[in-house]
Amino acid sequence: MASEPTREGIRTNVVGRLATVIRPIRNDRLLLLYSIVLLSIVAMGVFGPEIAPYEYNQYNYDENGELLRTAQPSLAHPLGTTGTGYDVLSRLLYGAKPTVYTGVLGGSIILFLGSTVGMLSGYLGGNVDSVLMRVTDFVYGVPLLPFAIVLIGLTDLGFTGSIIVIGLILWRGTARVIRSQVLQIKERPYILSAKATGASETGIMIRHVLPNVAPMALLMFSLGVGYAILVQASLAFLGVVSPFVPSWGVMIRNAYSSGVMSLQLVWALAPGFMISLTVLTTFLFGRRMVKGLENRADEAMVSGG
Repeated sequence: MASEPTREGIRTNVVGRLATVIRPIRNDRLLLLYSIVLLSIVAMGVFGPEIAPYEYNQYNYDENGELLRTAQPSLAHPLGTTGTGYDVLSRLLYGAKPTVYTGVLGGSIILFLGSTVGMLSGYLGGNVDSVLMRVTDFVYGVPLLPFAIVLIGLTDLGFTGSIIVIGLILWRGTARVIRSQVLQIKERPYILSAKATGASETGIMIRHVLPNVAPMALLMFSLGVGYAILVQASLAFLGVVSPFVPSWGVMIRNAYSSGVMSLQLVWALAPGFMISLTVLTTFLFGRRMVKGLENRADEAMVSGG
């Protein structure tokens, strides 16, 4: 009987897996660039309120004591001010936190639910597969934005609740992709060998199936992060979620509904650009990362052969 893994062995395995993930980033200039952009956005989310030159709801006045409405970019206000005299740069820095929170929480829910359903459905098959896929089909039939608008409007779920609603619907695509991967993996010789040695179904899924679907799961997580941010921004623009959470989506809505957006285009363009940059970079990072991991796996198979 194989001995239980020691704490030192587990630590070595974790370090080895982290090195496998970090190595493609270090060796790929584009992947390194995407990583720097994403880390900068995360840093904005963590430290934004501390480095913002003004409070996000602080009124600003000119030298005559008049409210500084829709001021153009200047040294004092690098991105200008809003129609109510708020500093755009400060609100942009404050808005990074709810955006990062949305991406991480929404992407995690999508990944967890989608991967769990996909692995169980693909590996166990039979009645389990039929039931889980019918549930997935039902969720596919739910229109995301109308459903979210009605549910959030009726229940007043709040900002975090709206993210959970997004995750509870968008896991469906991840489930189907992971299921198709598992259907291929479970027919490979090492899975059949593990079954022949009497390994448990749970053990096989954790030790053999999960590591092999990890690259695809990483891609689906990056897609989930991007979709969660986009949908949350859409709900904020439509006025469904709380306008008191200073997110980038709320900034765009405030600029649009002010009636004076044309006088200060940066007010709307800056948060729109940051949303686009975050989503695009997340997508590109996921695709590039998966490609790098797959290339390394192919090289390992060739060298092993």
